[in-house]
Amino acid sequence: MQVTTYDLKKISEKLGLSLKDINKAFKKKILREGEYRDTRTLLFKKNFKHIEKGTVIFLNENLDIVRGYPKTYRALTLYPTIKKHFIDKVVIEEKLNGYNTRIVKIDNEIYALTRSGYICPFTTKKAKKLLNLEILDDYPNYMLCGEMIGLNNPYTPYYYEEVDKGYENLGFYIFDIKERETNKSLPIRDRIELCEKYNLPYVKPLAIVNKEKADIYIKEIIKELDKKGREGVVLKDPDMDVPPLKYTTHYTQCEDLKSAFTFFFDLGVDFIFSRIVREGFMSFEFRESIEERKQRAKDLGESILLPMIETIEKVARGERVSEDFELIFDSEEDLEEFLEFMRKMKMVIKIKNVKKINTDEGLKIKVLIGKIYNKTNDKIISYLNGTLWE
Repeated sequence: MQVTTYDLKKISEKLGLSLKDINKAFKKKILREGEYRDTRTLLFKKNFKHIEKGTVIFLNENLDIVRGYPKTYRALTLYPTIKKHFIDKVVIEEKLNGYNTRIVKIDNEIYALTRSGYICPFTTKKAKKLLNLEILDDYPNYMLCGEMIGLNNPYTPYYYEEVDKGYENLGFYIFDIKERETNKSLPIRDRIELCEKYNLPYVKPLAIVNKEKADIYIKEIIKELDKKGREGVVLKDPDMDVPPLKYTTHYTQCEDLKSAFTFFFDLGVDFIFSRIVREGFMSFEFRESIEERKQRAKDLGESILLPMIETIEKVARGERVSEDFELIFDSEEDLEEFLEFMRKMKMVIKIKNVKKINTDEGLKIKVLIGKIYNKTNDKIISYLNGTLWE
């Protein structure tokens, strides 16, 4: 990489980093090049000093910056964590099960950035169709932070009734509006006001409560969300003066484990410990009976073992297991652009089915794509053929 082609001094000033730090980030490959069509960027692959992972520098005349969305920390216990963390009131919002996206307008173009800082062509096109983005004409220094949800998405496919259009299950909900160069969030009331003004879908508060009694409300909300198969909650200060916290349901922990242990040699180790720890603290705090704890343990065990056995059986039958997702495209060109993006992300994919469908919006292309996890497939074959466990 020819770092001398960039105005490093200006970049360092805008980021509040020294030139030495910038060069160090390049050398360690924390700061790397990205590209989308004719748009060139630099992006941070990891947290670096005070700069968040996923921060993007557009290599235009102004060197526009889009800060990465900060990590949301998890409350393992509701009490006393909430009382210790929050100032006074706590806003309880539903945590949606999708993928984190930041939408910005740079040089009169709309871009949708993934959590890692890549401009995703699929998400960018869908954002333009799903949202009234006039807000970014009036507030170009803002970024819309939200969750792309629905079964027809390429990263976290999960069905949501509220975004079902018949031929496509996809939608976007804003949960934060930030100044894109400072990462400062608008107070929740201001975010809601803007979303309603521009008719933008947003995550609505489930409740606003005093921090002293918040854990009582949240436990009841979590129980209801768990019954409905929903992900959990995000807890926020009304003025966003302290970082949000998240807390997820038993259902989500089990679903995460099921997904991970379908591809257990690729994902299993990274997923198992944290989910089981969460379950242990939840069982304790919810004061479960012995019978309830045994049921929780049974759910966890099945979530781990059953998908693993199913995967082994599939591979033994000669199948190659994959994580499948179905996407809707407006054109062949849009499909090819997304497939090229996936390849650049080093994803091994297989096109399983392509068909054209008629919709109220015209002819669309529905594509079933399989993401292949080579390690799981190859290791299972190896062990089935007699390789010894190290």
